[in-house]
Amino acid sequence: MTLLKSVISCAMGLTLSAGVASAEVDFSGQTITVVVPFGEGGGTSQVFGFFRPFLQEYLPGNPLVQLLNVPGGGSIRGANQFHNTQTPDGTYLLATSTSTIVNQAARNPLVEYDLTAYEPVVLLGAETHWFTSASVIDEPFDFAPILERPLALYALNSPSSADLFHVWTFHTLGIKGAKPIPGLSSSAGFQAFLRGELQISSHGTSNYLRQVQPGLESGEFKDLMSFGLIQEDGTVARMPYSPDTPTFPEQYERIHGTALAGDQLEAYRSINAIWNQASKAMFLPTGTPDDIVEVWRDAFRAILEDPDFIAQAAEQLGPTDVIIGDEARDIVASASILSDATITQLNEALAANNFTYRIE
Repeated sequence: MTLLKSVISCAMGLTLSAGVASAEVDFSGQTITVVVPFGEGGGTSQVFGFFRPFLQEYLPGNPLVQLLNVPGGGSIRGANQFHNTQTPDGTYLLATSTSTIVNQAARNPLVEYDLTAYEPVVLLGAETHWFTSASVIDEPFDFAPILERPLALYALNSPSSADLFHVWTFHTLGIKGAKPIPGLSSSAGFQAFLRGELQISSHGTSNYLRQVQPGLESGEFKDLMSFGLIQEDGTVARMPYSPDTPTFPEQYERIHGTALAGDQLEAYRSINAIWNQASKAMFLPTGTPDDIVEVWRDAFRAILEDPDFIAQAAEQLGPTDVIIGDEARDIVASASILSDATITQLNEALAANNFTYRIE
């Protein structure tokens, strides 16, 4: 695995002075419980299940680490359970995915949890890529033929999930012919794309590298764009493993002749925080002592440098942007609390595509 440079710099650049202060924290003989608000075998379970043996090695006292799957309500049931049974002693954590953040950001009335109130341990980023077939465009990255099409179909699982960001993306680009087909998961949508039933498809980093890149190399598929990797200085970078693929802001400027700005730029940054930067995350409860928080963060820093982890992570995680420390808090806040202007944009995109669902 080639970890993104920002992973190493983030892990190494954070202060290590906490190591002395946290030396007295010891989990010997204890069991760590990580609440996973999804069913067994899902993406969040797989990711943090991969980290589990390494955490048992690098947490002081080598405690037993177990995942507690509490599915229901698109992660609401499990996250609420965590919120209402918090124990700030370092033995009880919450693992989240994009849908957990979306539920809070969309102001779902069933949500009792508040991600902004917890102590972020680690954020694991991902990327979203869009592509089409060689029968739709001749040259990669060329949206012109798609802009001219009366209809360009793509898959959408549910407008109340993170998939609503696809709707915003195409609406903001001004691709009027791009229409979602609801009820299709990412995998079912990709199969429909392969059958020629959909003209646009998308994948996250891992599936993009495994399932899409071979088609790009053969010429069967044509790349369109990625959502973009936000840097520490606020700029947006292309993905290192796909350096020729333009980002959403780049494609926006090509289509509209002006840079993404104002409310649209604000919405982009919030969506990026939800969709990409905090794709998977782990939190300690509110009020967890600082020395315990640092012990957990130090464990992840050590894992990132472990040769066995690096060797296995290529298959298990793919290229992943890892954020550890206080920077994660700002990202979680940006992801969990959407401005009124951003909500208005999302609702306008939903309305333009005839969905009745709205963020209230």
